[in-house]
This record gives sequence, structure tokens and C-alpha cells, in this order.
Amino acid sequence: MNSKMTLEARDTLPPVPRSPLQRFFPGRNDSGASSFTSFDSSDPNEHHNDFFNYALLIVLYTLQGIPMGLSASIPFLIQQKIKTLAASAAAATTGVSSAVTVTDSAAASYNANAIFALCSWPFSLKLLWAPIVDAVFIRKFGRRKSWLVPVQSLAGILMVMGSSFVEHQLGLGPSLNSAINVKGVTAFFFALYFLMATQDIAVDGWALTMLAKKNRGRGPVCNSIGQNLGYFLSFVGFLALNDPESSERVWRPLLGLPSNPSVGLVSLGGFLRIMGYLMIVTTTAVALFKQEAPTVPVKLDRQESNTMWSLLPKQNDDDNDDKELDASEIGLRETYHRLWAVCQLPAVRWLFLILLTYRLPTALGDNVKFLKAVEYGLSRSTTALLSPTVILPLGILVPVVASKIWHGQPLCGQFMTGYKLRVTLAPLLDVLLLTTLQKGKPTTRNESIIFWSILVLSTAVQAIVSSLQFNAQMTFFAHRVDPAIGGSYMTLLNTAANLGGTWPASFVMWLVGHLTKAPVCSPESEGPPVCTAGRDPYFTLQLLFSVLGCIWIFVMGGQVRRIADLPDDAWRTHLLDKESVDEESSTFRLTEFVNSTTAGLWKPGKNDTKGE
Repeated sequence: MNSKMTLEARDTLPPVPRSPLQRFFPGRNDSGASSFTSFDSSDPNEHHNDFFNYALLIVLYTLQGIPMGLSASIPFLIQQKIKTLAASAAAATTGVSSAVTVTDSAAASYNANAIFALCSWPFSLKLLWAPIVDAVFIRKFGRRKSWLVPVQSLAGILMVMGSSFVEHQLGLGPSLNSAINVKGVTAFFFALYFLMATQDIAVDGWALTMLAKKNRGRGPVCNSIGQNLGYFLSFVGFLALNDPESSERVWRPLLGLPSNPSVGLVSLGGFLRIMGYLMIVTTTAVALFKQEAPTVPVKLDRQESNTMWSLLPKQNDDDNDDKELDASEIGLRETYHRLWAVCQLPAVRWLFLILLTYRLPTALGDNVKFLKAVEYGLSRSTTALLSPTVILPLGILVPVVASKIWHGQPLCGQFMTGYKLRVTLAPLLDVLLLTTLQKGKPTTRNESIIFWSILVLSTAVQAIVSSLQFNAQMTFFAHRVDPAIGGSYMTLLNTAANLGGTWPASFVMWLVGHLTKAPVCSPESEGPPVCTAGRDPYFTLQLLFSVLGCIWIFVMGGQVRRIADLPDDAWRTHLLDKESVDEESSTFRLTEFVNSTTAGLWKPGKNDTKGE
């Protein structure tokens, strides 16, 4: 009886009254402070201004994109370093063809980059510690800030203190013949990715409470915009400032610096330190000026404490979706149990299969195309130029435009449209670009126009289709997660998505490296050595992967549409509902047993009747 009364009282509590200032300015608190310094809204259903929350999320996701952009530039440095070492070795050896040197260095660079691609695996493994991030925090400081602030601070310190270490491992010292240690560089960025994966858990969970319920679907848009900004800031910024040719032609004259054609304007170590200080300063500002809504502990009666369903009644009902049951309330063991239950859902299993396979047919264009283009003669400065002029604007505009075009339509339409173009048109343009580069640099005006048109079109198509799929995927996740375990559920789906992009990258790099064969040369007594043709597997692999992509569309396209049409109920475990029914059923059976037993053992006597 007491348990039922307690639950009913909790469900019927009146809403917390708001001051007149809050009614007219819902984005402000009573003191008149702006929403950036105010608490998160305690009533996500209320219409309030999320402008500053959007801005904050974009900033946090931008910080997350900085290590990603830096890691994307490392394969070009590895490629250049191995090519330099191979050229030095060839110069010390007589009778070795330059073609052999180039092909050998290409194979070695792809094998080295296959190892380096492992550095991004923490984003695919973050589910292992995500419940810990949800459960352990300092209540006074803020549930998400308890992890966000120290993790970002550590990442900034690591970038500042480890800058010299990275340069040494890459052999970027004064000596051109310095050895390269790919494993050391991989370990450094693995640690950096681990910190950023932990930050991603905190930010994704914070977005669920920071934004109003009606605006939660725009969280993935903030994710896409922020990561693209961070990627652009670090990848393009570093390649443009580190390239000696660009520095000598553009940056030094612009800044009035003396000429030094042998080195770039900024070294890798210097750029790491700049980004590290930027992350530390931004993290300090968030720690000081942004406050979270206080986390209120759940108080239970003794009679309720042994029943899990009593923690959050009607948790799976749509009218109570704003309250999340997470590891901080149910414990780590129960959180992992619920995630395992999520993995057993047929809809989630099909989604996992889709996420783990659809990136393989596109892995060659995603991970190898620009490395192959640089191998064929495209400069790193040109590669860097494509990001601010093509990739970044499209990465920001496509999610916004796509949300207008596909508004009110199933997200599978947007996803499959992007994928069909990604396995047909994008590979065709990639092959056309690389074939053009193989012929050499353009010499006439018409050749230059054709080359730049193909380059821009190939880059734009890849950016558009990737952004279409990513935006549809993240929006689908946000609308399908069970709110009872929203943060952990979202992390589970993001982990599967990240793993689906990580393993094909290493596999494709390894495949290209092992299938690349250098020409075999036999020395001649007179004249240059005679060499047989080598093997460049890129074009053959591109054809095979495109066919594989078409097969994937034929086999899995129907499943994509089916899971998109499933109701929300198919994505929920209903563990709370089951426990609620079991508890009520057991209580009813116990009551009936006690009543029947008491009726059989006790009967009122005459004295009892008179006493009444």
C-alpha cells in the first residue's frame, strides 16, 4: 500500500513554478544570465531558445574533430618519409631503377598506414567503458562535465607535451635519413583517440539533456558540422602551413617573413602544441561558464528498493521519454545486462549487420584514393586546398539541405540515395581522376580545366554522399534509441557504426600494400637494366568493390527499408515493463495466498461477535 501511494505521489507532483522572468525569457535564469551560463532546461518539452546550446555542441564536436584531422594528415607524412628513405637507399645502390624504388616505397607506405589506421579503434571500442562514464561522476560539478573537462584537458596536455615525441617517431628531425617508427606514432594517436572517444560519450549524453526534446534531432547536425570544422582546422591547417611550397609562395610573403624554401611555416610539433593550447583554453571556458542541470538522486522506500521497475515507472511509455534510466541509477552490471538485451533485438541485429558491412565497398575511395593521387603526382597542398573550398562547405550545407529535402520522409531514402551514388558514380570519378593523373601534369589550359573539373567533381561527390549517409544514420539513431537507456543505447549504435568504418580501412590498406608488386629488374652487361612491369592493384580492386557494393544494395537494401519502417516498439527491450508485470503478478499471488490461508486458520467465535 505504501509503495503504491509513493509511486502515485511521485507521478502526480506539481511542476516546479517558474519565475516571470523565466516565462518571458526561457533561455535565461532568474539572475538574468544568458542561457550559455544557465542550467540545462529541466523541462525539455517547453519551447525555449537552444541557440547557445547548439553553439556549445558545435564547439565540443569541433574539439573532437581536431585529432581526427591531424591523424588524417599523418598517412601523407608516412608516405613522404618512406619515399625519401627509399630514394636515399636507391641512391646508395647502383643499378636500381627509379620505378622499382617508387613501387617498393608505395607498398611499404600502404603497409605502414594499415598499422596506423588502428589508432582510431577506441571509437569502435568505447562501449566497453561507456557505462562507467554514465555511472561515475561528481554530482556538484556536473554529470557530463565530470568527464568532459578532465578528458579534454588531458588531450590538450598530451598534444602539447607529446609534440616532440611524435616528430621523433616520424623521423622528422634534422637528418633526412632518420628512421620512422609507425608503432610509436600509432600508440600516441591511439591514446588521443581514447580520450576523444570518452569525450564523445559525454557530449552525446549531454546533448540529450541540453537540447529541448523537439530539437534533439538537430544534435546530429551539430555533430556533423562540428566534426567537419575540427577536421578542417587541423587537417587543412596543418597541410597548408607545413607544405614548403605553399609556405614559400603564399604564407611567408603574406606575413612578411624571410624566405626559407626548404621547410614549411609550421612543423608538426608546433601545430600539435597550438591545437593543444586551444583545447585547454576552450575546456577551461566550458568548465567555468557552462553549468549542467543538477542530477537529482532517485530516493526509494525500502519496499521499493528491491524492484528495478519501481525506479522509473512507465519508462517505456512515449509520454515519459524525457527521463532516462542509466548506469548512475541501476548500476554497471544492470546497464551491461540491458545493453546485451538490446543486442538480442532482431531489429538491432539487422542494423549491426548493415553498419558493419556497408562501408567495405566504399573503403578504397574513403582511405586510399588521395594517397594514390599523391603517389601519382598530386601535391599535398592541392589536397589540403580541397577541404576548405569543397569538403567543408558541403559538410555543413548538405545536412541542412538534406533535412529540408527529406523532411517527413523515411530516412532510408536519404541513406540509400547516398549509398547508390557512393558505389557507382563516386568510384567512376575516382578512376577518371587517377587515370588523368597517371598521364602527367596538365600542360595546356584545356587540360588544366579538365583536370581541375574532374578533381573538384570527384571530391564534391564523395563529400556529398558521405554526408548524406552520415546525417541520415545519426538522425535515425537519435529517433530510435530507447529513452530508458538513451545514452548507453546511442553509444552502442555509434560503436557499431565506427567499427564498420574502422576495420575496412586497415583491411584495404593492407590489401593494397600486399598486392602491389614492384617491377623485377635484371642487370645487363651493357646499358640499363631490363625491368618487367609491376602491378598496381587499385583499379582492379575498385572494380571488384563497386560490384560488391551493387550486390550489397540488392541483398541488404530491402532490409534497410524494413528496419526503417519498424515501430519504436521494435527497438525497445521492455525489460522494465516485464519486471513491472512480474512484480504486480507476484504481489497479487502472495496476497491471494495469505488471504486464503488466513481464512482457513482463523474463524470468529461467539466472544468476538459479542465484542463487536
